[in-house]
Amino acid sequence: MHSVRRIPALVVVAALGTALLAGCTADAGDAASESAGSAVADDGGTTADHATATDPGSGIARRDGSTQADADREIVTTGSATVVTDDPTAAADDVADLTESAGGRVENRRQTRADGDVPPSAELTVRVPADRTTATVEALDQVGTVEDLSVEAVDVTGTARDLDARTQALTTSVERLRELMGDATTTDDLLAAEQELTARQAELEALQAERATLTDQVTMSTLHVTLVQQAPAERLAPGGFLGGLSDGWDALLATFNGLVVVLGVLLPWLVVAAAVALAVRWALRRSRRAAGGAPPATGDPVRSDDDPGPGPGDEPSSSAPAAPVVAARGH
Repeated sequence: MHSVRRIPALVVVAALGTALLAGCTADAGDAASESAGSAVADDGGTTADHATATDPGSGIARRDGSTQADADREIVTTGSATVVTDDPTAAADDVADLTESAGGRVENRRQTRADGDVPPSAELTVRVPADRTTATVEALDQVGTVEDLSVEAVDVTGTARDLDARTQALTTSVERLRELMGDATTTDDLLAAEQELTARQAELEALQAERATLTDQVTMSTLHVTLVQQAPAERLAPGGFLGGLSDGWDALLATFNGLVVVLGVLLPWLVVAAAVALAVRWALRRSRRAAGGAPPATGDPVRSDDDPGPGPGDEPSSSAPAAPVVAARGH
């Protein structure tokens, strides 16, 4: 009887255990399903992101941060342009106004007036904000006809990062040295720390100045604008025999021009040398003439140019010794 009553109780306990086991299994399955679904979703999202990053034609914006990385690049932009205009002086004023309206400034300006066959011209070096460089270059068409245009962009991000790192390291070192100076207990330690601090402070200031210059070049683009009245003529260098003949003729003219320049430099010296040579020659001739007019030796009669000399009937002077007479002896 007791065993019969225990059977329903055992059945109830077994049923409850089965239900609890089934519930736990279902919960675990749901959790596994959710984990699998999340993994699939994550994998799908990663795949989608990868597809977005590698498929530029998908039309979906990139989400890998490359746009921000491109924006953080530091670029130095420089350019030059030749503009043909009827009045280069007035055009120079227009370029200056255009630069100032873009938020820039004129750093250098040079104008040349017309001189004979040489037409007027003007040259300007302007600095404009980097984000206004393209608009400023395009606006040069309003000033005149742009003949030659060159724009160059140089990425200096690596140089800038290196300067920033070195500046930060030196700043930390300077602060540490100042702490050591405060903790110095002897005069020698204080002087050594002060000397090292002075050297590192000078190096830090040099790096900061270099970084400031680089930042200015990145922030403000540099443009060289040349304004002329007529386009420069293009000269094509011929090749072959004609090219060699032309080069030889140019070399001959260059050599001749060099000789003319040298002659022009030496001509004043040659004139002075010739004058000195003539003066020396005149002095030598005069000294020779003076030596040829010296008085005669003793015993020689001095005859004046007006004295005609003794005539045929004149007797010799008594003072002159008589000629010896030799008597003939007979044999």
